[in-house]
Amino acid sequence: MASSVTEETECKVENSAVDEITVQDAREKEKAKRCFSEQWEDSDVILVVENEQFHVHRLILSLNSPVFKAMFKSQFKEATANEILLPGKKSNEMLDFLTKVYRPHHTKRELQITMENVEHLLLLSDEYQVTEPIFKPCVKFLDEEPKTMENVIKILSLAELYNLEKVRQDCNDLLKGMSLETLSDTVQFQSIDRDKLQHLLTQRIEFLEGLLKEVYPQFIGLAECCMWLWGEASKDMPELCRTHYRNGKPNTNLEDRFKECDECRLILEYIANDTCPTRLRGGYLDYSNTYGTYYTDRHRFDGEVSKIIHKVSQSMQM
Repeated sequence: MASSVTEETECKVENSAVDEITVQDAREKEKAKRCFSEQWEDSDVILVVENEQFHVHRLILSLNSPVFKAMFKSQFKEATANEILLPGKKSNEMLDFLTKVYRPHHTKRELQITMENVEHLLLLSDEYQVTEPIFKPCVKFLDEEPKTMENVIKILSLAELYNLEKVRQDCNDLLKGMSLETLSDTVQFQSIDRDKLQHLLTQRIEFLEGLLKEVYPQFIGLAECCMWLWGEASKDMPELCRTHYRNGKPNTNLEDRFKECDECRLILEYIANDTCPTRLRGGYLDYSNTYGTYYTDRHRFDGEVSKIIHKVSQSMQM
């Protein structure tokens, strides 16, 4: 009961902290919006987005954006217009963009790049070619942001859109290491196009095949070593197969021996059968496994090992 109360209290404290941050951010955003809502410090042009006015300075925009610079020096009406309509833009996104352009000493607000705003900041900074103040910091953010199941697809999409090779590689490294079930939950196969799905599955297969080629020889070597050590240490060890052993040493590889010789397979099964049983809570030993022991929920050593070696050996030859 006490534990439940403690967890509930911690949850309320955490939610309260999140709410406080959200309220504070909203206040700072409103303060920044007021900077642009009316004429200030000789602002000389108005950007109109979703019927909302942003009072800005041609000089500041021109210094940060070659696109705005060209616009203000062109023969088009924007060069002399008091108001410039920006259709297709969202006012809250334009506010973030202008806040980054003007920097804190103008707006009194330090806008942090987050997973919530990085997408539209990249979009606008790319469109208006605002490289140093916005685009590069966004790229740095995506590069340093830990890739998780929750954000990897969004980050990958942005990396592909803006040709961010290192960020894309980091995302692919995470995705190809996921199980098919985890990948399905993360990617939501139904929501992505066929080519991207094929790419994700192909890189997963290539990763597993490459890993198998590295791990399998080590695994076979460990099995050989295990059989030799057990033979040296155990007096009760069955006699080694005379067909495939000479003076205690095998005359052919383990895969071939397991494929064609019951005696060789039985040796490894005997070793598995002779391992220590699982120790349960309270000190009791569990002898329920026919062969060997389950060391954890995921790891075990039992009589199936010879069949597994045979199956993997077959798949490696295909």
